Amino acid sequence: MPPINFTANYLKTVYLPQRNSKGVYEPCEASIVEFDTSNKEDIRAIAKTASDWENIAPGFAFEIFNDAIKDRPFPDILQEHYLGLTTQNSDYKHINPDKIQGLALFSETVNSSNELNWLQVNPNTNTKNSHDRKYKRIGTELVNYVKQISDKPILIQSDDDAIKFYEKNGFKHIDTKHKSIMFWG
Repeated sequence: MPPINFTANYLKTVYLPQRNSKGVYEPCEASIVEFDTSNKEDIRAIAKTASDWENIAPGFAFEIFNDAIKDRPFPDILQEHYLGLTTQNSDYKHINPDKIQGLALFSETVNSSNELNWLQVNPNTNTKNSHDRKYKRIGTELVNYVKQISDKPILIQSDDDAIKFYEKNGFKHIDTKHKSIMFWG
């Protein structure tokens, strides 16, 4: 019988470039975690993150939160992974929403490809806010993790503003008419 988990699971350590007081980027240890959607603390952390980020700039964090609280996944989904990248490096039982730098929803499906449903980084750290950017490579680290765990090609439907990001991360266009629909693998 698999162990029962009631908290976010630590998955992997990554190193993000973090800007220091002199404006130079240096490696900062961060963690990729998987949230447990049956855990109220994990849901609260996702909800607060979504709310805080929405006040800065609209994005997909609320979509991730809404999916996390739904009754059950769609019939073609085998397993959903609610992922976070956090600068918190211990006590994953109590994830601090202020330290979450990225959120993603990745679905393993019965189809010939898996799907990266949603991905959002803290709006204060994306390239649109590069003058105040404290961290870099948040989205890339989440995408790289998803590539590592996927046993199939990965399908995405990208926001138009993120097409170049996905191209840089190895995703290809399915056709030229629908540039936002891309795959990796």
